[in-house]
Amino acid sequence: MQAAAFKDKKRGSPAHREGAKDPDYENITLAFRNQNQPKGGHPPLTSQAQPRSPSDRAQVPHWLYRAIMSLYILLTVALLFCIILSALVLVKNSEMSKEVRNLKTEIWNVTNLMQECEKRQEKGFHPVQQSIGEVRRKVENLATQLAEINKINTNIEKTLQDLKKTSTSPA
Repeated sequence: MQAAAFKDKKRGSPAHREGAKDPDYENITLAFRNQNQPKGGHPPLTSQAQPRSPSDRAQVPHWLYRAIMSLYILLTVALLFCIILSALVLVKNSEMSKEVRNLKTEIWNVTNLMQECEKRQEKGFHPVQQSIGEVRRKVENLATQLAEINKINTNIEKTLQDLKKTSTSPA
């Protein structure tokens, strides 16, 4: 039933338009003023601009359509260029991120190797430092012994000189 009413409405059946079947329907007619007569009932002014007729609108230059079409084509090409550039940027970005990840792992490996080398060096340097400390102590001992030897030598020279003096002097 609704489909039939819809078809009648589409066809514009006079029974539906007049509301013959609808008891709440009122036939309302609207009064419109004449399009040529301005508000207030004054006669139209002659200086008003007249609207262009449809034949005047059709006189748009043919080159304008070509120019607009060229602009649309240029805009389409620019849009395609932007899409292609965006795709290239995405591809390069993924490649760069892979390279960055690889470099990060390599740097991590190098850092670990350097830490291991530092530990080995510290282990190797500890005995060397101990040896250097022992050598310094021995050198200091030698220096003190040399000073003592020098004192003994000076004492021996003095006693020898004293002996020479006493042996050469007649007593």
